Amino acid sequence: MSRYASAASARLALVLALTMAITLLIAGGNRVHADVSAPGPVSDAASHGANAGAVESSRPDSILLVYGGRVVPPMESSRLPAGNDAVPEPRKWDRALPFFAQRVLDRGIDLPNPYDVGLSLYVGGEDRDLSNLSVGFNNGTPGNLAFVQFPHTRIDNQSAQFQAGAWLFPFMNVYGILGYTQGKGDIDITMSGRELMQYLGVPGCNLGPALRPELCDRTLSGTAHANYSGTSYGAGMTLAGAWKDLFFSLPVTYVVADTSVSDTSAKTWNIAPRVGWNQHLSEGMVTWYAGGTYMISKMSIEGSVTFPTAGTAIGRDTSLQYAIKVEPSDAWNYLAGAHWMVSKSWSVLAEVGFGGSREDVIMAAFYRF
Repeated sequence: MSRYASAASARLALVLALTMAITLLIAGGNRVHADVSAPGPVSDAASHGANAGAVESSRPDSILLVYGGRVVPPMESSRLPAGNDAVPEPRKWDRALPFFAQRVLDRGIDLPNPYDVGLSLYVGGEDRDLSNLSVGFNNGTPGNLAFVQFPHTRIDNQSAQFQAGAWLFPFMNVYGILGYTQGKGDIDITMSGRELMQYLGVPGCNLGPALRPELCDRTLSGTAHANYSGTSYGAGMTLAGAWKDLFFSLPVTYVVADTSVSDTSAKTWNIAPRVGWNQHLSEGMVTWYAGGTYMISKMSIEGSVTFPTAGTAIGRDTSLQYAIKVEPSDAWNYLAGAHWMVSKSWSVLAEVGFGGSREDVIMAAFYRF
């Protein structure tokens, strides 16, 4: 287990417990608009969220559930943009989803379009910790060689994603993701010249200072550059709720990426709780939000780097082959962003992540129908 796993797991457990408690309060409280026996609608990168909202026209002080889906999740609003504050006329829900929609309409709550598609762009960088090191020299048998050190690894990544989703329940959005990712990793490598010579069977380091090869007292260093690209796919869900104009959401996303630097897939869990506040405009609405991102990502990188040792006692350049697993140095970072509901059908968002050892920027646009 990595050095941050215990503390991060404890924080994640606390977030999930609080979210479950809030959800139970909304589902079972006497101010909720849906029965516990038949839950119905009562009301983004991401991630590294909301795609629609609901109008509560008759009881503005009640708690209501709202929409919140994500490519990398944004927040959402409890009310549709300006011009929708009037009590809606009774109508028949003519869509298959979400379930229990008619019960919500019968309680005077308008529903947004249930289906959504979106495009997002993610640009980020982070430090990574390494594990399961396997190293070989000159295409020899690889192994865990303690004298080879990887003091610092930095991964920079860009990805574009397409999302398609639907509201299964008024408080739960489910979605699928398909995307393209590319990036590079800078992997610093150091090793003792003495131990390298001993491993390669080159004599001389046991001689006196006057006769000992200069390499015996040196530390070799270099940087392996691992450029990669590939496709990504995944799925997720978002639970969301609101009280007046205060919002919370809990998106959970699982993504698998097949990249060119490894024979195994990179797997990422992204959990991003956030809260936000709605600013109602003359046209549309902006939701300002903040929160945190908990990310667990395991990725294997394979490659090689050549050390210029031809002019030393070794007599030729030394190639090093490596296969390592990398994961984030910090599971948590902070986030802040804004989601603008231009209309009932269109919305855009921008989000930044910061803190810990990870920084990222997310931009996305959604269409609901």
